[in-house]
Amino acid sequence: MPRRKTDAILEEIEKRVAHSDLLTPIEKEETLARAKAHVDEQRKKKAIDHLFEQAVKAEENAYDPNEEIVEFTVDLPDFAPCMTINGRMSYYHGCTYKVPMQLYRSLIDLQFQAQCHQREIDGHRRQGDLSRRPQYTNLSPSNPGGRVTTTGNMRV
Repeated sequence: MPRRKTDAILEEIEKRVAHSDLLTPIEKEETLARAKAHVDEQRKKKAIDHLFEQAVKAEENAYDPNEEIVEFTVDLPDFAPCMTINGRMSYYHGCTYKVPMQLYRSLIDLQFQAQCHQREIDGHRRQGDLSRRPQYTNLSPSNPGGRVTTTGNMRV
């Protein structure tokens, strides 16, 4: 007998918590359907707002070419896992990012400089570095087109 009394108490608690004595099953279904419709409407509104923001950005980018959004795939040498701009945003090797044109130009330059540095580490000479090219010049009266490097070389 005590068990039935406990079951009755639990049923009474469930009724109070679920408010089953206030609402009929039809009213509960209508309320749940109304809640679902409300949530769907809110999700639709957020999707429309998001699409509107994207369209505004696209129109602004079409108007100003410097703000055009372009895709940039990071291709760094072995010694650099990423590029960091102002200590805030890191761009990792092998990843593709959508960035404004001005930032794209900076990232391309950083990437190029890193690749040039890797070439130097590997033993190749820098692009446009004349001091590392071997020069075979003879200064003599028989070679008047030779380079003059000091004032002593100007005597014939």
